[in-house]
Amino acid sequence: MGSKTSTRKHQKEYATSLNDQNYDSKSIRTATISDQQRYITGKNVPHISSEEKPNFQKHSQLTTAYPKKQNGQQEKVYESSLNHKNHTKKTVRPNTNMEKQKLGLRKSQSFDNLSHRTAVVTAEQLLNRHVKHKHRNTSPSSEIIVQTFKGKTVEKSSLPPNFKTISSTISKKQISPNLQLALIQPNEFQNPREIGKGNFGTVYHALYKGTRDVALKTLNTQNESASASSFNNDDESIHELLYEANIMTQLKHPNLLRILGVTFFGDKKQLSLVTEFMRNGSLLDYLRKYREIFLKADPRNITTKLNEFGKQIFEAMLYLEERNIIHRDLAARNCLIGQDDSLKVGDFGLTTLTDCGLYKGTDRTVCAPRWTSPEALFSSKFSSRSDVWSYGITLWEMYSLGERPFGSISNFAVQVILKNSSENLNRHLPQPRFGSSEIYTHIILPCLTYSVAMRPCFRDLKERLSNILTEKD
Repeated sequence: MGSKTSTRKHQKEYATSLNDQNYDSKSIRTATISDQQRYITGKNVPHISSEEKPNFQKHSQLTTAYPKKQNGQQEKVYESSLNHKNHTKKTVRPNTNMEKQKLGLRKSQSFDNLSHRTAVVTAEQLLNRHVKHKHRNTSPSSEIIVQTFKGKTVEKSSLPPNFKTISSTISKKQISPNLQLALIQPNEFQNPREIGKGNFGTVYHALYKGTRDVALKTLNTQNESASASSFNNDDESIHELLYEANIMTQLKHPNLLRILGVTFFGDKKQLSLVTEFMRNGSLLDYLRKYREIFLKADPRNITTKLNEFGKQIFEAMLYLEERNIIHRDLAARNCLIGQDDSLKVGDFGLTTLTDCGLYKGTDRTVCAPRWTSPEALFSSKFSSRSDVWSYGITLWEMYSLGERPFGSISNFAVQVILKNSSENLNRHLPQPRFGSSEIYTHIILPCLTYSVAMRPCFRDLKERLSNILTEKD
């Protein structure tokens, strides 16, 4: 208590001494506490207790070593320190998406009405990623090195023997290395469920960002004990998937299925196509599902509904023909039904881009005999007129509510029938239950003309189809 009283007393004496030296009141108010402390400890040491003396001296040394700045300078220093801290936070913030860094991705506007900004990846980057991921799983100790490929720095495993095959396959399958696809992150899909499975792979339904229904098309992958030839087949499947994506990016029509992007889906991070989701599934499944209901309904109403499906398929195929694109796999199973009876043609795995509308396949060219024209089946010659043949078979499927073309006979028997140009197809493909006689006589049968030259193209069918399919009875 005595020490505090002594301190206040000497502070008062210090202020009085300043007045005696003609300092004005403003100078007195701005005198710093450090000056007072230096005065007290310097000239009045005898009046300070021995316990307080070390504390005053220490504080005096600290305030002398770090003198105060003026208010303006202090604010500037404070602001600059804040800016420095903010800048430091921005520059050292970790990148949480390492996959995008590895692929060397850039940001771009979303593709096909995606409601957010999404990354863009090229076909070359996807193939490199696939090779590295595959060999990481099969040989964990394999070394990943970096080398230059076509002027770009890419990551490449030192083990894969088929790296050159990847690049050559891009060229062979006419996939541009600079093909750009929207890369969607797997965590943006919710509630995936399997809706279809086949030899090629599996199709899933999922919610994109919890709001939009999408379909994910994956490919079957080989297990860890698979042979080298199996992995090569797996690589070919990846190329086929990218080739289909390459085709779909070039198609913009309301009756053609659109691609939204690609993703690496599932535990195995399988490369998958992300497409529109068609709620009612394939046309074939739709017809078979509601077959009993349609058979009990008014035939005129059912025919009107089927006519609308037929017109939508035609519009899609006319669009392809005008651009010298051959689908090569048109069938009811590859037409998808959405809400409000909207229809989209899909499955472009066999679709071919041509310069003149003609494509010559090989002996190994894949085709479905029951939907394939004779010249394509036996000579591997494909054109828009071979698609017209498939369109006629698809219409027959549709108006018969999903019956199998040529009935229960074997594929070999179908080929025997199609080899005979004089064979009357009416016996094997009779007039369906639904659809008018004009549809069967003037649309379906002309599409199944054996001679390619005599068979109409889609452009030739346009006026005829428009007149017949708009009839209500």
